[in-house]
Amino acid sequence: MSTRRSLLLACLLCAAVAPAAAQAPWPSKPIRIVVPYGPGSSPDVLVRLFSDKLGKTLGQPIVVENKPGAGGNTGTDYVAKAAPDGYTFLVSTNGPLVYSAVFNPKLPTTPSRTWPR
Repeated sequence: MSTRRSLLLACLLCAAVAPAAAQAPWPSKPIRIVVPYGPGSSPDVLVRLFSDKLGKTLGQPIVVENKPGAGGNTGTDYVAKAAPDGYTFLVSTNGPLVYSAVFNPKLPTTPSRTWPR
């Protein structure tokens, strides 16, 4: 490859990587994990088992929020309407993610209509 082509390729690569380098590293604020069931439920226990270790590894606290109601649909709807900033996650079961969408297609949020954004 000629020197000009090598220089042009290097400039293009630097230009492509520059926007990513300008962004703040993730995570730069606390992470929220929503469980659409009450405290002590299986998904809640699972999240709480690994949230402390994950928070220490990532260097940010993990906040576990329980949003029970409507068979898990309340918490699922809450996460679907959250800001798409990458800091709100859902840990759930098949109920609100699959079965509710099949049995009640008029729900305001279902994975097939909401995710991915």
